[in-house]
Parts: sequence; structure tokens; C-alpha cells
Amino acid sequence: MLSTAQHHSAMTNSSDHPDRTYELSMEQDPIHARMCGFGEKDRRPIDPPPIVRLTVREADGTAVDLNIPGIVNVSRCMVMADIYSADQQMPCALVANPSTTTQVPAAASAVQTIGDSTMSVLNLAVPTPVASRNLTGSTGASGDLLRDLAGNLGIFFAFPDLSVRTEGTYTLKFSFTMLPEPPMMTSSVYATIYSQPFEIYPAKRFPGMNKSTALSKKLFDQGVRIPLRKETRVGRAKQLVQTEADPDEEGGDKD
Repeated sequence: MLSTAQHHSAMTNSSDHPDRTYELSMEQDPIHARMCGFGEKDRRPIDPPPIVRLTVREADGTAVDLNIPGIVNVSRCMVMADIYSADQQMPCALVANPSTTTQVPAAASAVQTIGDSTMSVLNLAVPTPVASRNLTGSTGASGDLLRDLAGNLGIFFAFPDLSVRTEGTYTLKFSFTMLPEPPMMTSSVYATIYSQPFEIYPAKRFPGMNKSTALSKKLFDQGVRIPLRKETRVGRAKQLVQTEADPDEEGGDKD
């Protein structure tokens, strides 16, 4: 069952609006996905797609009125996703790719002395798996000014193209930043939030995709490219069909 509870991040001031603070909330938490492994084309999106909302507050704590044109430069708003352990303590960004190895010298070379000759044994190399990104797909999302299910304007960030390579229980960390404007060349993180823990299954144990949520449909209707799934009946069996192009057929990772 999908959770409708929202959770919020701490707030931080920005340099260009020192009187404002920024707050993230999870509008839609991930639940599960099928692991995508290390293939270049086998993408298995997290279900449902995570959706994050940004609230901008004035110095007195009131939310800015997004109905006022230009009150927030939404085009500069960006949220990045990272993958962590379920307890939020350990980054899980990199995993060993068993199909790719490199030769790494052993910790100490063996040196042999035979008569007057000294020979260093340099062929003590061991194969070591190469690290790959565990979270693949579009890990950054720009903000969109959209209406929620109640018809209120909000700044939303949708992540419909995230996949995880290895099975396990994880959480996603979302970090809000604002793209710098000249002459500034660096940006800061102004708010962060973690999703609820979600499960990545191997193929044989994956229970299947859920039908699309009302929020996913609402954002889709406003132009956000979220693949929609609906439940249909074929004979006595139920199946999920997708109204958008299936990500599994659109190409490889954006790794």
C-alpha cells in the first residue's frame, strides 16, 4: 500500500536570498524495484517514481506565493539523488562489477636473490572487480512549477528514470541546490531529505510493478514524462500495461 504521509527536511538559507529558507518534502516515496544488474540495456525503474517538493519560505516562516510570477527562479532549482543504506548511514553509490576486472599489483613485491643477481617478481597481480554506479539513470532533476492533487502550485522534482543494480534495502538521499549565476561558479546544498527505505529484488522474487499513483498521473497530465501503468484484464489474468514507451526498450543506462 502506498504511503501518503509526507516527511520534511531541515531548512537552510541561500546566499542570493539570505532571508529565505528552503524545505524539501517527499511527496511520493519509492517502494520497490527489480534489480537491473550490470547490463547496459536492462533498466528497471524504481516504482513508484520518487517525487520531491520544494517549499520556499520568507523570513517570517510563511511560504512564498508561487502565484506571483518570477517570485522564485524555478529554472535554477535542481535536486540530486544519491543512494544510501536503509539506516541512512552508509553511501551505497558504488558496487563491484563482477564482469569487469583490472590487474592490481599485490601489496608487496617478492624479491629473490640468486647468486649475485637480484630479481623482483612483478607478476603478482590479482584481478580486482571494477566499481560501477549502483544508482543509474537520471540522478538529477530540474524543478517544475506544477499543481498538486488539491490544485495548489508547487515546485516539484520527479525521478522516473532511476534504477538500482544490486538487490538490498536502500534509501534515497535528495539534495537541493541552485544553479550558480555569473560571476558565481560554485553552488551549495540548501536542503536534504531521505526517502523511506525501499526494496530491490532479484528477478525471481520481484512482485511486479504497481499501477500508477494519482500524483504520477497528475504530473503526467501537466507534461512531466512519467511512464504510466494501468491495470487491465486479459481473460482472467491481470497485467500492467504502460501508456508511455517502456524504459526497458528505450536504450541503455545513462551511466
